[in-house]
Amino acid sequence: MIAERPPSRVAIALALTAIVGVALGLRVWGIGFGLPYAYHYDEHFYINTALNLGAGVLNNPPYAPVGLSNILFAEYAVYFVLGRIQGIFLSSQQFEAAYRADPTIFYLLARLTSAVLGSLTVLPVYWLGRILRPKKTVATGLLAASLVAVGFLYVRDAHYGVPDVAMSFAVTLAVSVILAGVNRGRNRLIYLGGLAAGAAISMKWTALPVALPVLLGGLLVAGKNKRDEGSTARLRTLFVTALCMALGFALTSPQVIINPGPYVREAFGQLGAGQAGGFEIWQVDSLPGWLFYLKTLSYGLGVLMGGLALLGVANRLRLALRCRDRLSYLLLAFPVAYFVVMGATRHYFARYALPLVPFAAVFAADAIVWLAGQLAPRSRPLAWAAATALVLAAIAQPLAASVQHDWLLSQADTRTQAKAWIEANIPAGARIAMDWPTHGPPLSTPERPLPGAARVYDVTLVGGTGLADHPIAWYRENGFDYLIASSFIYSIPLVYPQRDAERRAFYASLEQELELVQEFRPNDSDTEPPFIFDEIYGPAISLWQRKRTGPVIRIYKIR
Repeated sequence: MIAERPPSRVAIALALTAIVGVALGLRVWGIGFGLPYAYHYDEHFYINTALNLGAGVLNNPPYAPVGLSNILFAEYAVYFVLGRIQGIFLSSQQFEAAYRADPTIFYLLARLTSAVLGSLTVLPVYWLGRILRPKKTVATGLLAASLVAVGFLYVRDAHYGVPDVAMSFAVTLAVSVILAGVNRGRNRLIYLGGLAAGAAISMKWTALPVALPVLLGGLLVAGKNKRDEGSTARLRTLFVTALCMALGFALTSPQVIINPGPYVREAFGQLGAGQAGGFEIWQVDSLPGWLFYLKTLSYGLGVLMGGLALLGVANRLRLALRCRDRLSYLLLAFPVAYFVVMGATRHYFARYALPLVPFAAVFAADAIVWLAGQLAPRSRPLAWAAATALVLAAIAQPLAASVQHDWLLSQADTRTQAKAWIEANIPAGARIAMDWPTHGPPLSTPERPLPGAARVYDVTLVGGTGLADHPIAWYRENGFDYLIASSFIYSIPLVYPQRDAERRAFYASLEQELELVQEFRPNDSDTEPPFIFDEIYGPAISLWQRKRTGPVIRIYKIR
């Protein structure tokens, strides 16, 4: 585990290239899931914001963070220019028409952006490990890089064209550059870390705790380099560091700087939407926030990798408190602050755990190398054997989960299957009510034509708590022919117990009141796979009970 002679730069470069290649392969396999239909509820917000920016709309509801959308805008602009040169698009109107006819390429570009940035996270993670244990050659860095490359939660969400992985990459890059700056005593690196931190915050407001290691790094470097110049020089270094962070945010989110009001209101509105472990009316989980995120990391990392990460955290806390190790302080600053803040908000989404994954990989690798170092004086062969066994076991579980996940994405989704059956068996123009968009089969309507549609229907998307917002008699009175229920809606409990009980009773009554004409399941049994809220985006805890992605879809005919 601990090499006598450090490997050459060429060998390190080849190893990192291989790790990045594996990471990218895991993230692009199945990346076209669902297309040309959008089965991730949030993707269209960021894609539409980017496209509207091209149309001159600077501020676009729902006023989400715009860092990723600005990157996508640049990518779409390049795509438009190349299409214009080749004669594919003769005008911006043709470009818009191409998107409306088939948005596949636009979604793929957004998803590939997440996949590439998720894969590139390998590099700052390697750098973090290398800085932490320079005497152990490159072992910690390569181990950490390997762990983040296969980490299930990080692989899964890198398939989505949303900003969480991009933010996590920018946070990891910022902290790695800050550690390097403190380690080498270089102000310039601290300032670069500030720029990266500002970009991270522009991706998602939840990245704000990254300011802690950035400012702490500025203080440490100022204290080391300006010891003889007094407090003014130290304050100047800290001020420039904060200025660089603000500049990084401004460069990647100019819209927010120009018109901050709606973005600030939206941010506070979203913060207030989380209540009692829920989001708005939905009960995401009943656990306290810190336990929710620990549970998320247990399946997102694997039990062994998660356990090793906790051991690594404990070891770094020991070094920080007993030895006053500056690098340990800096490495712990963001993940500890972020975990404490997010756990306290009662605003639960598994994706909020993503920025912790790269740090968990570093802590886990650090723990493995530390354990090997404890065993080495007694028996070097035993240290090698133990470390190798830990590495293989820590990688095996998340790697297996990532491979299974990607295979599932490559299978036909239940919503796609239901769409094909409906168009083959239900006459055009039939009046259909569905729970929500995205969570049911994508059916074409006169107002919302979809690519590849064989028939057009009169579809009502009920929204709210789903079909249960109206009694069955209401659907009969209003001339509906079919109801389509999705387990991605009826399986989510509500934060209001009485309303939840009434809703469950409604869905249970559909079997008696209506005729079930067809059902589509993600498995071949009569039992629905395990479900948590995050399953609405993609398989999470139900990987091994599925044969395809998507909800249970039930199609009822109103008699």
